[in-house]
Amino acid sequence: MSDIKTIKSAALKELIDKTFPSNKRVNGVTDSDYAYLDLEWVENDAYEGYKNWLSIFDFGRSVKNSDWKRNFDCEDLANSFKIYLRLLHAEANPSTMMEELSGKKNESNSESVLAGTVFFNNSKSSAHSINVFFDANDRPKFFEPMYGKFINLTKDERESVWYVEF
Repeated sequence: MSDIKTIKSAALKELIDKTFPSNKRVNGVTDSDYAYLDLEWVENDAYEGYKNWLSIFDFGRSVKNSDWKRNFDCEDLANSFKIYLRLLHAEANPSTMMEELSGKKNESNSESVLAGTVFFNNSKSSAHSINVFFDANDRPKFFEPMYGKFINLTKDERESVWYVEF
């Protein structure tokens, strides 16, 4: 059995409700369980791989040295980083359910990784989207995929989160 920490969907829903009481999303949890990620790996190795993956689209680095574009903005960056992490999870755990019944093992049998997307108000007239992870102590960690760094949200920003999806 793997020593990778996981969380079941019901527990994740409770954690989201506790962490983001203003979340208006009824059910942004779509898989049965999620594997926690090493946050240092996310910020360093995974983000570098993601930047390399995005480079095939030749976005350039123009707006504040980021990949932000009018037609590929903050929620696209947050969602694509989340998808990239899910692709890595699928690649690292290639055995299908039928193969597992035959004795093959995956490093993790979690359906997904604990990488989410949040939307919040970053001013009175605008909103922003970034990634959210939970550390081993179930504290939220916010990741800005535009720059590849974990960031802190202000109290007002945290309290304004209106959409959470994993």
